Amino acid sequence: MRETGLASDCGRPRETFMGPTDFAIARKARWAYELGRLRTASGVLLLVVPVLAVAKTVGRPPVLVFGLGAAVMLISLALASFNDRSARAVRIGVFAVLPAFVLNGLARELGLLPMAGTVLDPCLPASFVSGVLAGVLVSLRAIEESQPLSFWIAAIVVTALLGTLGCSVAGSGGVLGLMAGVLSGATPVVLRASVRHG
Repeated sequence: MRETGLASDCGRPRETFMGPTDFAIARKARWAYELGRLRTASGVLLLVVPVLAVAKTVGRPPVLVFGLGAAVMLISLALASFNDRSARAVRIGVFAVLPAFVLNGLARELGLLPMAGTVLDPCLPASFVSGVLAGVLVSLRAIEESQPLSFWIAAIVVTALLGTLGCSVAGSGGVLGLMAGVLSGATPVVLRASVRHG
């Protein structure tokens, strides 16, 4: 790096160069900053890991838990290290998924329910309701942010990945129910916010 200044004796530009030591110091400071930011961001894993442990405890397939778990941990860590807004989105995404585990856990205790000559898996409506709750929670929090769309997307990605672990007890129908619920819960909140700000 070159700096230009005025020499005191003749008024001509004076050039100074950053030596190898200066470069090493700057590089070391940069590494220290990045490691510090990564260390702070890793705090979100304290929220994600217990959810994965619950998923394993309630009998989710290990391949699913470890596969989605690795993905959600990497995504959460990357988002949280990006900026504070993304870190908040990860935290909200984790909290929003908790009903998916609670409601589906209760639904599993009920077992299949006879209804009009057929049977109903209560985990299907439980997945939909948990999706509605997640969509409402994330959307209510997102509209308070300066950049609500990016916040909403980041939070929903985390919710969808973790929610799949909770709602997959009902198979693909449970996961689709979760997604449909998220959209159903988010839509009225977004529309109301648009009307209010419009």
